[in-house]
Amino acid sequence: MFYDRDAASQILAMTRVTTLARLHAATTYLIQMHGFRFYYFSLRGQHALTGRDPVTLHNLPVNGRRPEMDREPDQDPLVHYAATRTLPMDWKQIMALPGYQHRGYLRVMAARAQHGLLSGCTVPLSQANGVLARLDLICDHDDEEADLCIRRYLPYASLLGQVLLDKTRGLTRKEDDDLMEPDGGTPLTQRERECLLWASEGKTNAEIGALLGISERTVVYHVHHACEKLHARNRQHAVTKAILSRKLFGPTSDSSRLVGNMV
Repeated sequence: MFYDRDAASQILAMTRVTTLARLHAATTYLIQMHGFRFYYFSLRGQHALTGRDPVTLHNLPVNGRRPEMDREPDQDPLVHYAATRTLPMDWKQIMALPGYQHRGYLRVMAARAQHGLLSGCTVPLSQANGVLARLDLICDHDDEEADLCIRRYLPYASLLGQVLLDKTRGLTRKEDDDLMEPDGGTPLTQRERECLLWASEGKTNAEIGALLGISERTVVYHVHHACEKLHARNRQHAVTKAILSRKLFGPTSDSSRLVGNMV
């Protein structure tokens, strides 16, 4: 997909993706190719169109508890900036703005740093008709290299955000009827959720088995039964259906790194 050397052409190539799972995979590959480690996209205020609010795409760290990224504007400097401004901006510049140095905002950013979200930029995307969307591009280090990465990509960040906004709106509406089951269906077991979660990370059956301490054959067994429960054609289809029907979530499941995570 990303054969073009021009950054804008690379972003526009993403308009050809046909599922949320592929949109997530393409975004992860693209931002890491340009020096970022993580991304977080949030679309709020879409309930009338999708039945779910907010809708998020991200590849945040899988280890430990996922950092909170969508508080209310008066509790979170990035959400507040996205709700009141229009230009993409480096986090350091945001935190230097008047009114952004109060203790609550500083605590929020310090908590993110503890999860490895050390520097980045925020791209406000939409404020019309109650819809609030933003994209965060994030580095796991805070040094001159990270600053250069952000400065170089900032001119393209708005275009990437707009593509994510348009594609997420369209694909969420398109997949809702196909993937959401009105009767709720059969719930996944904890082990089935774990296998699908790691499958969403691109792990092979052998790698998933090593991570969970079970055999590769057992992983195949759990993925097969998850596909049957979700009426999925393959494991990628099962991952997407499990996320969009909220079946990947459970009282003990780790939902910190998801494709199209609905919270």
